[in-house]
Amino acid sequence: ASIWMVQFMKAMRDERGEMIKNAHVLGFFRRICKLLFLRTKPVFVFDGGTPALKRRTVIARKRLREKAHAKIRKTAEKLLLSH
Repeated sequence: ASIWMVQFMKAMRDERGEMIKNAHVLGFFRRICKLLFLRTKPVFVFDGGTPALKRRTVIARKRLREKAHAKIRKTAEKLLLSH
């Protein structure tokens, strides 16, 4: 299920390239409807936390975001203080 969520959030964009609001809900609904139409009974399993390998990736991404936000903040301060 989490793989589908990522697919929907990355792929479902509007004409400007912005993510469609509630893309994950719309994507799940459409995919489940298709499976039911094909007489396939979907089973979803949400089983526990993030695996160790993915956890490291998530932490690394968080650090990168924090660094980027700090850089943005610094740049904004420089721009605001220089005028």
